[in-house]
Amino acid sequence: MTAMDLQEQVKAYTAWVNSQLKKRSQRIEDLGQDLKDGSVLITVVEIVSGQDLGGVKPKNEAESKANIVKVLNFMKTSGIKLHHVTVDEIVAGNVKALMQLILALAAHFKPASIGGRKHGNGDKHHSSSPASKYRWKNTSGDGSPSSGRSLIAEKTFNEMETELAHVRNLAGTLQKLLVEEANGIPVEGANDLEDNIILRARIGQADSEKQRLEGEIEKLRLECRNLTTEKEVSENRLKQQENEILSLRQELMHCNLDRDKLKSEKAELEVDLQESQSDIERYRLRYHEREAAVTKLENELTLYKAEQSRLLLRKEDEISHLQMRLKNNANLNDSVFHDPPVRLPHSPGLSPAGRSPVLARRSPGSPILDRRAGEKLSRRSPVTRSHPPRRKKIIENAQTRILYFTDRDMTPAMTTIPKRVGDITLGDFKASIKKYGNYRFIFKALDPELGTVKEEVFHDDDVIPGWEGKIVAWVEEELRV
Repeated sequence: MTAMDLQEQVKAYTAWVNSQLKKRSQRIEDLGQDLKDGSVLITVVEIVSGQDLGGVKPKNEAESKANIVKVLNFMKTSGIKLHHVTVDEIVAGNVKALMQLILALAAHFKPASIGGRKHGNGDKHHSSSPASKYRWKNTSGDGSPSSGRSLIAEKTFNEMETELAHVRNLAGTLQKLLVEEANGIPVEGANDLEDNIILRARIGQADSEKQRLEGEIEKLRLECRNLTTEKEVSENRLKQQENEILSLRQELMHCNLDRDKLKSEKAELEVDLQESQSDIERYRLRYHEREAAVTKLENELTLYKAEQSRLLLRKEDEISHLQMRLKNNANLNDSVFHDPPVRLPHSPGLSPAGRSPVLARRSPGSPILDRRAGEKLSRRSPVTRSHPPRRKKIIENAQTRILYFTDRDMTPAMTTIPKRVGDITLGDFKASIKKYGNYRFIFKALDPELGTVKEEVFHDDDVIPGWEGKIVAWVEEELRV
């Protein structure tokens, strides 16, 4: 705000105060100096409000502050909002604080000039006008009614324009308050200078109203243009959305077709799955049947081998019996065809071996001697003479085949242990296949009553059962929860 603008506003406020004081034949010249003692200010308040505040003519600064405190308390009880105005500022003759106080009084007790409601002078609880409320909210801390630099500096460009428009409206309202009374009668100046000031205020008010209307017209035009632009943008957006909706519908149609296709494929797969399950069940039945047949054949083979083993043992017993009989026959022949040796006393005519002359005269190629020599070389039967003993061969070449199945592979693994079936323990089996830890060891065995069974062995010192001269086992990993 320039110094000239501030001076013009001070003149306008002074003219308004003089228009009120004229009712009591009083007048002021300097707004700051004449109102700082509070007595004239109490008079203005009593005129516009119709209340008696009981002011005194102050003789010192304390009484001046007492008058100003009465004015401020009256405004507070009357519901007049007044911000950033202190007693010290008014006592010091702060023009901006006084202007702010006068504007609050004029806006509260002269609402008819703003086009609002009429209130009685005796009502102490009138609400401030909207323009006054907005003005005090946007007034800076220095007390100037038209200054708001600190607040405007924090606003954006659009907010600054709005603030400027409100300031103009409030300035016009203030001018209207200053040049008119509550009943609409124009204020007359006491002299030509005051009349000139009032006329200038009216002209400024008309110019402000004109500028306001022009600004509103320009704003309406701009809004119309903006609305036209927004309409075009909305139409374009609507077309774009319609195109998107059309594409979405097409995609939805494709999705429905794909869904139907997937449903048909799912139905076909379900049929194939049922057929596969039927085939699996049929193959499982066949497998059980064949397993039962194999088990039966294994049992029959086991029985056949047992029978053959018994027959083999019987034959071996017969062969042993025949060998004994042949041995006995050979001893009998020796006793029949050979005389027993005769012990004769020693004489020089006898041979050194002490044999009889008859025996000594027998030639080395005698059949009897040859036969006896042959019997000493071999006492075995002709059946077993050309074959080594069976049990001795088994002991020397003892190798047992191990077949074992695991959880991860259906094909059995094979290894050998250099021991006979019946001498192999669970510890030997673990060392051979190198399986330690949480495992179950199950072996195929032959039960005399039940036939082929599966037997589980737990301790390392236990002898594991065999089956048909070999060991068949299942190694299962034991899961612990």
